[in-house]
Amino acid sequence: MDYEKMTDDELYELAVSLREGSDDEEPDLEEAVAVTKLAVDRGNVAALTDYGVYLMNGEGIEKDEAAAIACWQKAALQDFPPALYKLGVCYLQGVCGVEKDEALAVKYFTKAAEGGNADSMLNLSVLYGNGIGVAADAQKSQTYLEMAAEQEQPAACCYLGVALALRPNSSDEDKVRGAKLLETAAEAGYTEGQFFYGTCCEQGCGVEKDLSEAAGWYRRAAKAGMPQANQALMNLGFPGVM
Repeated sequence: MDYEKMTDDELYELAVSLREGSDDEEPDLEEAVAVTKLAVDRGNVAALTDYGVYLMNGEGIEKDEAAAIACWQKAALQDFPPALYKLGVCYLQGVCGVEKDEALAVKYFTKAAEGGNADSMLNLSVLYGNGIGVAADAQKSQTYLEMAAEQEQPAACCYLGVALALRPNSSDEDKVRGAKLLETAAEAGYTEGQFFYGTCCEQGCGVEKDLSEAAGWYRRAAKAGMPQANQALMNLGFPGVM
């Protein structure tokens, strides 16, 4: 394959396919890293962000956290949301060779959220809800949670879905909306979403009561290692899986 004739976008797409593999070919991480670097050299900001991930994890290349941060900082200068999000995580946790700075993490998450990054929206919901790196603000916390759920971020769908579907005195309309959000989280493979959507099916909250459907979701969550789901499955009279 003549890489020289490929555009930066074509190189990036090839790198992703090499990393993930296909039905016909096994993943080739080292080649994926090499092609990603070619895309980086051509100015591809998504490739630059991915290259930082390889450097941080030492995947297909020698681990170098400082170089990883440098990649994300360079991508962040182009307002690339995934890079802004990764920097936010680093400063929030004080990892990758940077000192913990919760206020700076909020700034990165905010800019990433403005660019449509759902994970940043969810983090901002938590940070505003708990007053971490910013003054506590319940309204902003709720707004960011709603924004993340609108983008079908699984954890956000689960948190909001539980609040709507399973809280006492929820309206029928809220229960239906909450159950739909939990179904979205469950179908995305989010374990807690599977458990709580199973609860909706068991109790008939926002959906038609269906014990077989409930058992199916409990089983998936139990197979993912959730003891509560396994117990719920057995409580319905089905064999446990743990």
